[in-house]
Amino acid sequence: MAMDVYFFTGTGTDVGKTYCASRFAETSLAAGKRVGVYKPAASGCELGSGGELIARDAELLWESAGRPLTLHTVCPQKFKAAIAPPEAAKEQGETIDEVAFFSDLQPWIELAPDVLIIEGAGGLFSPLSDSMLNVDFALQLREQLTEMKTVLVAANRLGVIHDCIACVHAANAAGLSLDRILLNAFAADVSEPHDESLRTNAPLVRRWTGCPVVEDAAGLLSE
Repeated sequence: MAMDVYFFTGTGTDVGKTYCASRFAETSLAAGKRVGVYKPAASGCELGSGGELIARDAELLWESAGRPLTLHTVCPQKFKAAIAPPEAAKEQGETIDEVAFFSDLQPWIELAPDVLIIEGAGGLFSPLSDSMLNVDFALQLREQLTEMKTVLVAANRLGVIHDCIACVHAANAAGLSLDRILLNAFAADVSEPHDESLRTNAPLVRRWTGCPVVEDAAGLLSE
């Protein structure tokens, strides 16, 4: 059986990308699929009791996927400062290793799960290194994993139509096609419960972007 690969990115930071990727991992696991999860780098990590850095996003992904391989394998490059990863690395006297973005992915390729979820860091046009944005990483991934589906997570709230249109246009200009837009209204602090735009956002985003739109990560499995 072929491995289904999904790259989760966002219209920006704190739109619920990890929440949605984790929910999709849980749904896939519950459907009897073997799941792999990978995040090339993370900033804003916490210090553990032993002095090690812990990426909470990676921890959530790992738990949701049933703890495959090791937590370190989920996110090998971790940095403390809650700023862009290349700057957070510099504050630790380190440099982001771009080559490792792909070599660190290999254990997951070798595991050959039914579903492999790769999550970027920040929004689609956020920097992963001094010379690579998330969109560049996605483009290089697609060269290696030609059937990879790119999922754009957006916070389902007033203003999301603009966010999605702008991101789709920018992605197209960069040469990356987006396969799904996931409107997230479930993660805490993402949307207001009485936001009237929730009734109309999905059809308008679909109309203006031409992308398939889902409103629950579980819906990705049925498509």
